[in-house]
Formats: sequence, C-alpha cells, structure tokens
Amino acid sequence: MLASLLSATLQGLDGRPIRVEVDVAPGLPGFTIVGLADTALQEARERVRGAIRNSGYEYPPRRITVNLAPADMRKSGASLDLAMALGILVGSEQVRANGRWAVLGELSLGGELRPVPGLLPMVAALARRHVRRVLVPVEGADESRLAGGIDVVPAATLAEAALVVRESSRGRRRNRPPRVEMAAEVGDETEMLQVGVAREDAGPDLAEVRGQLEGRRALELALAGGHCMVMVGPPGSGKTLLARTVPGLLPPLDDEEARVATVIASVAGSTQIRGLVRRRPFRAPHHTISYAAMVGGGPRMSPGEVTLANDGVLFLDELPEFDRATLEALRQPLEDGYVAIARVGRAAVFPSRFQLIAAMNPCPCGHAGEGDGRCRCRPSVADRYAARISGPVRDRIDLWVHMPRVRAQEYVGATAPEGSASVARRIAESRERQIERGGCCNSRLTGRALRAACAFGPAEQDHAIRLAEMEGWSARGIERLLRVARTAADLDGSVRVEAAHLDEAARFRSPSSRRSEFAAVV
Repeated sequence: MLASLLSATLQGLDGRPIRVEVDVAPGLPGFTIVGLADTALQEARERVRGAIRNSGYEYPPRRITVNLAPADMRKSGASLDLAMALGILVGSEQVRANGRWAVLGELSLGGELRPVPGLLPMVAALARRHVRRVLVPVEGADESRLAGGIDVVPAATLAEAALVVRESSRGRRRNRPPRVEMAAEVGDETEMLQVGVAREDAGPDLAEVRGQLEGRRALELALAGGHCMVMVGPPGSGKTLLARTVPGLLPPLDDEEARVATVIASVAGSTQIRGLVRRRPFRAPHHTISYAAMVGGGPRMSPGEVTLANDGVLFLDELPEFDRATLEALRQPLEDGYVAIARVGRAAVFPSRFQLIAAMNPCPCGHAGEGDGRCRCRPSVADRYAARISGPVRDRIDLWVHMPRVRAQEYVGATAPEGSASVARRIAESRERQIERGGCCNSRLTGRALRAACAFGPAEQDHAIRLAEMEGWSARGIERLLRVARTAADLDGSVRVEAAHLDEAARFRSPSSRRSEFAAVV
C-alpha cells in the first residue's frame, strides 16, 4: 500500500516542503530511501525501525521504498523521520490517517520525538502552501507557533503522533516493549546552561572600564551609527573588556529584525526558542575559526558567524591572528550585507549585515609605541604584523582607536566613569533620529542620501575636502568619514554636520597613506 505525507526540510534559511511517499509492498524485506537524501536521512532507516518496534507497533517484514519529492533537490537533516515512520504505519495498514497532515520531527530509538533545527522556517513554508495542520515535537511547539497561519499540534512520541492522525487502528498495536532507563534526565542541566549563557550575554557595565576616554567615545560612536571599529593597544589595556560591554549598550531589535534573528536562531539550533529573539546578537569566535565556520557552508549549508551576528555585533579578538582567507572573506558581507555561498549541487544566500568590532596588538609582543623600551620587535616585524590586515579590509573599517596602557591612578581611583545605562540611552536616541531621517542607521547611508543627511554648508564642505586630500583617502574612505561625522552630529543633537564633527571622525580614521605610520599608530 502507498502512503503519502507532507513534511519539510531546510535549504539555507528557508524551509522547503517535501512530499514523503512510502510504498510497503510484498517482496524481500528491505528499506530503501531515494530522492537525494544525505547521510543523516539514510541513517533514518535504523531510527525509524527501532522507533516503530519500541512504540508497540509491528515493523512490517516487506519491501519498503521511501521517495522524497521533488527528486532533484537535496534533502538533509532528520526532520523527515516522523513522516517516514507514519508512512510505514499507514502503508502497512496499522494506522489509518484522517485528513491532510504535515509532520515534522526527529525520532529516537525509543519512539520519542525530538525537535530539529529550523522548525520555524519549515513550518512557515508549510503555511505558505496552505497546509492547515502540522504535527511537531512538544519541545518545538512554541517555536512553530511563531510562524502563524497554521494549526500546530504537539506530540511527544511516535505512538502519540499516530493516535493524533489515525482514524482507527483495528487493534494492530501491541503492548509497548519493556525498557530500562539508565540515563539521567538532562533537562535541569540544559536549563542551567541556558541561564548561564543569558547571564554572560548581559556583559559587564561600562563603568568597569577605567580610563580609555578615547576608546569609550569611539565605542559610543560605533554603536550609535552601526560603524565598524578596531581597537589597538598593548595587552591588558581594556580592549576586550570594552568590547564585552557592547550587549548592554545596544537597543533591542525591532519587529522585522527580530523575525529574521529568530529564523537564524532556529536554523542554528543552539537554544530552544519560545518567543521572538529581541536581544541583538553578539558573536565572539576564536581566532582559529575556519573559513566555512565564519561565512557558512558545510554539509547542511549552515549559517556562519557573519550570519549569526546579523543585525548585531561580530567581535574578533586578536584580529591579525585570524587566517588571511577568513579575513578577506569579510569583504563582501561588510559591504553588501549578505554572503552568497555555492557548493556542489547547492547554493544559498545568507543575510550578514553585522557590525564588526575587533581588537589587536600593535606588534607580536604587544608593546610597540609605548616608548618604555619594552618592545623588542624590529620595525620590519611590526610592519609584517600590521600587513596581515589587507588594505581593502582596513578601508572598510570606520573607526581606528589607540588604547594605551591604563595608568595605576586611573584604575584604582575612586571616581567611577559613566555607566552603561546613560550611554545606552544616548545610543538609542541617536538611532531613533537616524531612522526618522533616513530609515536606516548612518552606516548604511550612501551617495546622495549621505550627502543630504550631512547638510554641509560651504565651509564644512571645504573642510571635508581638505581632510580627504591631506590623508589621501579613497572614495570609500571619504564616505565612511562622512558617516561617522553624521553620527557624531546625531549624538550632539545637531541637524547638520559641523567642522568639529568632521575633525572627530578624521581622528579615528586609519592613516592608510604609509604602512609604517599604520604600524606605529595602530
């Protein structure tokens, strides 16, 4: 007998409806899956066989063929497990389905249903196909309901799912085989882990950063306008600490940004989703990260760090220690806000409109430019270290800030600097002005819209030209100068960009004319 059920799989960040056709026919016992299934789907044969037997049903000793349509599209993951198991039960006439159902979920050998990454986009894709009901694992029900427009029915086990979809069983179900549970429950531990991660994401307060007035001002400018920033200084000067305050300074995501962030979090599958993600992401990968992990790809075409940081911050500590190809791969997402990935038989476009914040030492030993004789690096060594960041990547950075060693009296002094609450308020107000004026942050303004936002008078225009010619900046460098100057004016509540705002923006630009100056200053 032939059974047909609707399910879905992932392609990039999008769900794709899949028709699961199960044919249970007389012949030599066997289980064949056709339709460009990956390794995880081929291994579903053992999961499905064990789940059926341990749920009290009979695994039919017949020739079972599963076709995944459309046949020319690659399928991956374990989201089709439940559809294959129910198809076998329907095809062997142990369960008679009632109505038109779509089913999603991974099966354990004991028959329990487990959630899979990407439930939200898969359920949304089924809703767009006008599917009325979808059966999902209990743990993924809250996430699935975020899609809207479809009736979500949760189930904890294969037996429960069969009870939901069947019309009559004709007494075919046997007693569930006895089992011995020797594994401890991990629910409490998982919850503790999630709470710990959330507490860590809050980050330290900005008042913990002593001294570093230039660094604090540069960070406020960067977050207010969505600009990229690099902090350069010796070890222990507070670069990483300053970066860790970012989550407490960023405003929450708006509705559209939250929807995209929730889809990305669903596909990543790192945490259980119970509602829209409102906190802006803050990603801090280690410098040994691979190229594929940074931009995305792999067997499942998973999103990389640049996508997981979409509408948030990507923090790269020890920037020159990252692989050269990995850093060069950041060019397109920094400029265009997306990354296009093509692999054999697959292609995907991931959003990656992130804000880059990085930290680095001025030389391998970290003490160049301090003037106390602690640096033993030859000038050529410092030049090569700085040259690990190519000119095109350097030109895409809006703010370069030098962070010297903090003096002892500044660190142990009784006067506490300004905290995160007041700075976050200014950042939020500045972003609101930018959205009202141009519909986006200043970092996304280009061309005519940017020049109109600056509202230059003749004197300010001449001043901007002199600054650009004196430093020999490219057209991209001039554009980034104007963006930062517009942000400085927004923080001051000024309608137009003035000379003081241009000077402040120029102070944070990289001296790109000579590499020796770059190595000495940054």
